Amino acid sequence: MRAVLLHLDDALLSQPRLRQAVCDGGGQLLNYCDLGPALRLWSRPPALDRLRQRLAAALPADFGPALVFSGSGDFHHITPLLLERALAAAGNPRVTVLHFDNHPDWVKFSPGSHCGSWVGQVCRLPQVERVLTVGVCSTDIARPKAKGADLHLIEADKLEIYAYATGGSGAVELCGRRWPTIQAMGEAAFTDFLPSRIGTEAVYVTIDKDVLRSEDAATNWDQGRTSLAFLKSLLASGLKNHRLIGADVVGDWSTPVYGGGALARAMKQAEALLDKPWAAPPRTRVAGNEGVNLALLDQFLVGAA
Repeated sequence: MRAVLLHLDDALLSQPRLRQAVCDGGGQLLNYCDLGPALRLWSRPPALDRLRQRLAAALPADFGPALVFSGSGDFHHITPLLLERALAAAGNPRVTVLHFDNHPDWVKFSPGSHCGSWVGQVCRLPQVERVLTVGVCSTDIARPKAKGADLHLIEADKLEIYAYATGGSGAVELCGRRWPTIQAMGEAAFTDFLPSRIGTEAVYVTIDKDVLRSEDAATNWDQGRTSLAFLKSLLASGLKNHRLIGADVVGDWSTPVYGGGALARAMKQAEALLDKPWAAPPRTRVAGNEGVNLALLDQFLVGAA
């Protein structure tokens, strides 16, 4: 596995140790910041198509499995493009997607894709057996239908939700299905349990660092309760005895720059005011994101060996 720094914002430009580690490992540095504003938060099909074309040229199949760092969690909706590329490079196997996030990212959105809507696209790819979403603490799973959740994904047995904690019963109960929380099971027990839900030989991993505690990362969104050490143990457990065909990491804080036209920019700014923390995190916390990325890079290299 080789790493890729996909620059859609400036989040990764100030991480020289990560850049050096990627270069030393034969990875790629892709500066697509010109596409970032139109892609940020949500994107219409033309912007996504431009990124798809560039990725196809820069990361041909013979590059092999890729670990892609993509900057802010506002870009999580490029995961379907990265997964499609990973599947094609691996020969289109059946795959389980491990999704670590403080949000379920399961809302309906059309046309195009939103950083909170991409899970539905992934679930509908023919090669995807199931998405396992792990670590959610946000209120998005409370009254999901009213918040636009695509509950058909659960009814079709394509999505399972393993919240870190809820405010109620110690389980997530939706559409006649019930999944215990990590808090109720205990971290060690959940680490042992996770591999039992992976029904395919191939695995793809996508991480939004807002799943992590604020002590461990600084992001553009509200954050969860997972420690970096626990996340690493989950990766080790989930990847053991499975083939990792690719991975992506988002969640590095950056100053939002929205684009896609005047109307899109105004809509995105209004949405951000409603959904995001208003204050930027302290610089010391932002600087700590590089260490997290280096730790994840090491973890994936071990898991892919």
